[in-house]
Amino acid sequence: MKSKHSRSFFSVVNSKYPTLPFTVRGFEDTVGAKVGVKECLEHDLLMDYPVLTDKAGEYVAQFKATVVVQPKSTALICGNKVFDAAGIVSEKKIKNEELAALVAGPLWKQEKAKKDKK
Repeated sequence: MKSKHSRSFFSVVNSKYPTLPFTVRGFEDTVGAKVGVKECLEHDLLMDYPVLTDKAGEYVAQFKATVVVQPKSTALICGNKVFDAAGIVSEKKIKNEELAALVAGPLWKQEKAKKDKK
């Protein structure tokens, strides 16, 4: 990075917020932070979280996780816990039966190990 502000901003981000999202308002030098964010995004050093919107009054959520897909299993190794829809009540329902069965099924599929013959 070329700018002194950008280098200092990136070092502060790495020390205070190594894996967490942050806001520019949390920095003492907001002008330097804005310059640093722009240059870090140009060099792909930071990943931006765009503001997701829908219709007025609607809620939008975004979940990110690291998933390992193996031949016999799928595992969540980093990120939020597995989504639990038990506490969510809605008047909206999925009309397609095939899609509803797919959504209701287990998210993480693990095959049982085969027993070796002796």
